[in-house]
Amino acid sequence: MSELEPKPSDPWEEAQTILFRWREQAQARWEQIPSSVRPLLLASVAVGGMGLVLFVAGLLLLVRAAQPAAPPSPGGMVGTPSASVPLRLRVQDVTFPVTPLPVRGGIWPVPRGRGDTAYWMEGTFTNLVLGLSDHPQTRRLVEGLQEGDILEVEMSAGPALRFQISGKQQVRPEDTAILSQHRPGLTLLLVGGEPRWAVMASPLLEASPSFLAAGRVPMGLPVQVGPIRLTVVSVEPRWSGPGIPGDFVGVVIRFEIAHTGKEPLAIERFEMDLLDAAGRRYQPTILESVPLPSGRIVPGSPIDGQVAYLVPRNSTEGVLIWRFNPLPGQTTPVEVEFEVPRPTPTPEPASLLQIQVQSAQWLPEEQALLIRGGIGNPGEQPVSLEATEVELIGPDGQRVPLVEASPALPWIIPAGRNLGFELRFASSVPGPAILRIKKERFQIR
Repeated sequence: MSELEPKPSDPWEEAQTILFRWREQAQARWEQIPSSVRPLLLASVAVGGMGLVLFVAGLLLLVRAAQPAAPPSPGGMVGTPSASVPLRLRVQDVTFPVTPLPVRGGIWPVPRGRGDTAYWMEGTFTNLVLGLSDHPQTRRLVEGLQEGDILEVEMSAGPALRFQISGKQQVRPEDTAILSQHRPGLTLLLVGGEPRWAVMASPLLEASPSFLAAGRVPMGLPVQVGPIRLTVVSVEPRWSGPGIPGDFVGVVIRFEIAHTGKEPLAIERFEMDLLDAAGRRYQPTILESVPLPSGRIVPGSPIDGQVAYLVPRNSTEGVLIWRFNPLPGQTTPVEVEFEVPRPTPTPEPASLLQIQVQSAQWLPEEQALLIRGGIGNPGEQPVSLEATEVELIGPDGQRVPLVEASPALPWIIPAGRNLGFELRFASSVPGPAILRIKKERFQIR
C-alpha cells in the first residue's frame, strides 16, 4: 500500500493566511486602545512615516553626490584656456615652425644642425626668446638682418605679433642679461656656432583707433586713461647709487604719454603711486638724474617721462603695481603690473678661465712627465693660480711631485690675456693620471 505524497504548499495562500491573522490581532489591539488616544497615535504614525521618507530621500541624494562625475567627452571638454604660445616665426621671407623647448639644468638644449625649426624658450612671454640652430642658411639669414627689419610671430591665440629689430650683437653662452623678462620684446638667438648672434626687437604697435581702457594692464601696451594715452616702456632697478640706502632699491619707471584732450594738464598733479605685493604705497622721489615729475602737457604733444621710487629690498619680490591717473577723483586710474628684474650674479673671475692641455709626454731618460698647455682669461680682472692649485694624481691615488713649472708658480693671468705653461712631474713609469688646475681636471694617458 503506497503512502500518499504530501501536497506542496502554495506560498500565496500561506502569505494570505499570515496577513489575515496579523490583521485580526492588530484589530483586537486597536479596540483595546481608548478612543480618546487613537487620533494622537495616528498623527504620530503619520509623522514617523514622513520622517522615514525624508531620511531615505536624503540618503539617496548623498549617495548620488558621492559618485564621481563622469568625465566629459573629448569633443566637449571645458576648462581654462592656456596662455597663447608662439606657433610660427617669420624672418624676412622664411617661415619657421616653432617648437617649445624648456631650459634643463641651466642649459637650453637647442638641437644642432637643424635649419628648418625655431625653438621657443618655454616660459618666456614678456620677452619672447626664440632660437635658431646654427646652419649655413640660418647664419646667412641672421647676419643679414638690419635695424628696422620686421619679425613676425604667429601665436596660438589672438593676432600675430610684429616686432621691429632694434639691435644685433655677438654674445657668449653665459650672457643671460639678454633673456631678461622685465621689458616686452623679442630676442632671436643663433645657437651652436661661432660667433653667436643675438637679435633684439621691440613690439611694433599697429595704429588702431581703439586702445585698452583703464584698469589693470601689463607693461608695454598703450592704455587710454581719461585724456592721456599711456605706455609704460621699461622698469630699471637701481640696487645701489647716490641717495639709495643699503636696504632699499631704486625703481625707475620710464613711460610715454600723449595728450588727446583739449585742455593743458599739470603733470605734478598726476597720481603716480607704486604699490608692493602687500599693498604698501610709495610716492615718487628724487634719484640721481631722475627728478620729480613736473611741467605741463598740452594737447597733441607726446612726452617721454620717468619717475623714481625707493622700495625696501624685501618688498620688491613678486608683482608690483604702478597706479597712474592724470585726473585723480575724476577718472578711473590704470594699474600697470610688473616685476622688478633681479640682478644678474657676477661670476667669479677664476670661473671664466679657459684651460687647455695641448700635450703630455713621458721622458724615460729623466723619469718625468712633461705636460704643455695654455690658460686664457677672458674676464675683466686678473686671476692668480697658486702652487697648491696645480697637482697631478697618479694611478695609485697619490700626488706626483711637481719638479718644475715654467713659468714658475704662482701664475698671474692678466685680464684678456693668455698664458702658456709647461709642467714637469717626477714619474718613474708611464701610466694614467689626472691633472688638476683650479677646479678643472684632465685625464692624462
